[in-house]
Amino acid sequence: MRYLRNQSLKKHTSFRIGGPTDYFCVPRNVEELKEALEFAKGRRLQIAVLGAGTNILALDRGFRGLVIKLGSGLNWIKIEGQKARVGAGVPLPKLIRKLTHKSLGGLEFLAGVPGSVGGAITMNAGGWGKEIGPYVEEVKVLERDGSQKDIKGKKLGFGYRKSKLQGNPWIITEVTLRLRKKKKRVIEKRIKEYLSKRRATQPLGIPNCGSVFKNPRGDFAGRLIEEAGCKGMRFGDAQISAKHGNFIVNLGDAKAKDVIKLMTGIQKRVKDKFKILLEPEIKIMVKSPS
Repeated sequence: MRYLRNQSLKKHTSFRIGGPTDYFCVPRNVEELKEALEFAKGRRLQIAVLGAGTNILALDRGFRGLVIKLGSGLNWIKIEGQKARVGAGVPLPKLIRKLTHKSLGGLEFLAGVPGSVGGAITMNAGGWGKEIGPYVEEVKVLERDGSQKDIKGKKLGFGYRKSKLQGNPWIITEVTLRLRKKKKRVIEKRIKEYLSKRRATQPLGIPNCGSVFKNPRGDFAGRLIEEAGCKGMRFGDAQISAKHGNFIVNLGDAKAKDVIKLMTGIQKRVKDKFKILLEPEIKIMVKSPS
């Protein structure tokens, strides 16, 4: 397996932001993923794992360590009755298409979400009041020593944009999803409705990382940000979207420092006006659990 030096993280994140990483690799299978872990261990390198690179802010200085991108080797889907076994590197749009073709419903609310399956499970991705967690039957993960572990979905502690997969030194390799049979035309209709909602309310087609802040209980971060007068705020080429207050877009050459300034400014204004401290939903790529 090739280990690239000084690979720009701009190329691998949906934000199109980020400096170089010391080492970068794309394992073609689980064995190569284990090899990458040994490579990092032998050199005492920090590890960061990327799927589609959404929901991530890579810093301008880059990442001091090894970035492992879960690519084609973990991009597979196997349908078994009403269950789907899925590699962690599968893009969500590909999964939705496959499930629709097989008349398996439940995840239509994720239509238009650009992330990977592994990232979606880790963050308990959702939308329109629904989340992926309830559909997870089991995940397979690698420990940092290369050993494999199976974890039942009910043990993962799914909550709003969180799970026990966060903050643990595990790398998801495979997920088993429990779905339900639906008529294909019903699934397609729901997908069309969700996609229409996203197009109407979100800045699709402009580099961004999705929702920046979590919704506080009983409210919406986007509403609070707009009511606090933040809409349109800009630092450098990072700007709060004119379409949705909870999205920051890269107008061309935004830097991580610009995004962080915007986030800090948003938090201050919202706290001053509403006495609510918004909690970030995006993850800053600094270091990984050891």
